[in-house]
Amino acid sequence: MALGAFPGAARRKLARAASALPPPDPTRARLAAAAEPVAALQTAVHGADPDGIAAGRFSLLNREFDFGSPANIDWRGDFFEGGNPLRRMTLAYMGYAVPLLARGRAADAETVLAVLSSLEAGNRFAVPGVLGDVWSPYAASHRLINLLAGLALYRRTGTAPPAEAEAEILDHVRLCAALVRSDLEPDLGYNHLMKNLTALAFYCAGLPAVPPEFAFLREAVPECLDRCVLGDGGHAERSPMYHLLAMLDVEVLGASGLFPDHWQPRLDETRQRMAQALGVMTHPDGDIALFNDAWIGEAPPARDLIGIPAVPATARLPETGYVRLGAAGDALLFDCGPCGPDDNPAHAHADFLSIELSVAGRRLIVDPGVATYSAGDARDITRSAASHNGPHISGIEPIEFWKSFRIGRRGRAHEITDPALDRIAPLWAAGGHDGYDHWRLRVCRYVGLWPGRAALVCDLWRGKRRAREASGFLVPEGWAQEAGMPAIFVSDAGRVTFSALAGGIGDASPARRWRRFGVEEPAHCVTMMPDDGADGRRAALWIAWSPDAVPPDADVLAGLFERLAAA
Repeated sequence: MALGAFPGAARRKLARAASALPPPDPTRARLAAAAEPVAALQTAVHGADPDGIAAGRFSLLNREFDFGSPANIDWRGDFFEGGNPLRRMTLAYMGYAVPLLARGRAADAETVLAVLSSLEAGNRFAVPGVLGDVWSPYAASHRLINLLAGLALYRRTGTAPPAEAEAEILDHVRLCAALVRSDLEPDLGYNHLMKNLTALAFYCAGLPAVPPEFAFLREAVPECLDRCVLGDGGHAERSPMYHLLAMLDVEVLGASGLFPDHWQPRLDETRQRMAQALGVMTHPDGDIALFNDAWIGEAPPARDLIGIPAVPATARLPETGYVRLGAAGDALLFDCGPCGPDDNPAHAHADFLSIELSVAGRRLIVDPGVATYSAGDARDITRSAASHNGPHISGIEPIEFWKSFRIGRRGRAHEITDPALDRIAPLWAAGGHDGYDHWRLRVCRYVGLWPGRAALVCDLWRGKRRAREASGFLVPEGWAQEAGMPAIFVSDAGRVTFSALAGGIGDASPARRWRRFGVEEPAHCVTMMPDDGADGRRAALWIAWSPDAVPPDADVLAGLFERLAAA
């Protein structure tokens, strides 16, 4: 469809702006280089050979859809997401076009054009909702990058796609560029604005020079990096998944070759900081922890970006709020920081003081993940404190959740660095949070790791008891309960015993997790209830996977709780 052929005044205005932009050249070397991280991302998400697209079959966030043909795609369906358009937007990102076009086959280019024509026909500007999803600046940013990357990778095979198909795809890319430039998302910021700017930089990588319309990128990109990437290298949204995606954007920006003297030193340094921080958020299996909104499969595994990092036995991200304790295939990851940036904590969960634990390279205590992005009970439950591996209070949330991506009152966690706590475990961390201050309650936690042997988790609640207090620990299905022993789990990684040193353990109960978006998996939940002590209500969980593991004695525990109470 030619740029000038779109109906409606708004669309015609946008088409005129697109026509004024110089068309990108898919054969430019800089564009091909910038397409490499895009290919890595989309191959991880969609696979190397998405053959079903030609027949209208798509896999979108772990659900299969068969429309019969590209022409019959129901672009305005709810895609099992109710009022949230995430799957509809994922379809409109057209990430599957990257591995498809990268094969260099004329039939694949025709397939992409057929899908694109269907998108345009099914999402006219006058249709309610299109400007909030398919034609949002965020979706248009993704689509620009994916279509242009696909053409660059096609050309790199040494062949040219059918001329008409390439021209039509490039026309749509120009339309997306004009839309994104006219409607940037500084109000949302973070991953949204970063994707907008990356898309425009990617477009410029296909040009001989940066056009005046995009000259603002010179200063806008460094400003966005400063806002998105914290001093310790973590992502401001405190999601390891969005951290991975932002690292790929940084790689695209670096490969674009734009403003080399101004951007490149900053991009190189930022990428290095982010890689070091990613190691702190990575398990021995080479993939990320799932704190806040994060799941497996939305990005390549961390190990594909940074290898298996050499992380110190105790590694801290003081601004991001994560601590990693680990050695010899064991790792304990501890969340003791803010839930997100104060101006837009859209992806926050109430996972204050939560942990994830790997034993002998296998995950033993896991985050619940993400069931949905749609507002409702499922979203609220998977964001709640009780669903995470931290100390919580029944019916009282440390974060006030609104709909899918908004929060009101929220607590803040902090690390406790009392040197007196250094005498208990070889590796340790501690923290507290003020999320229950509105009930005049405080909680804090100590975690210790004896690599190759055991871990200790001690929780303390202070203030008047308001409701049931507990600490839950989610164990994935890959660990089976030993017959007749509800607090013992076995797998090919070994045998692990959960025992109470203070408080009590209830029987492990059936639970759920969503390691991959929307895919429910069974799990076990081990629940600790505190007992009353001089300093408050106390719970201490000893997790042992070696017969040589010796727990701290009662006097050591008493001193530990005394220090936590004084922190």
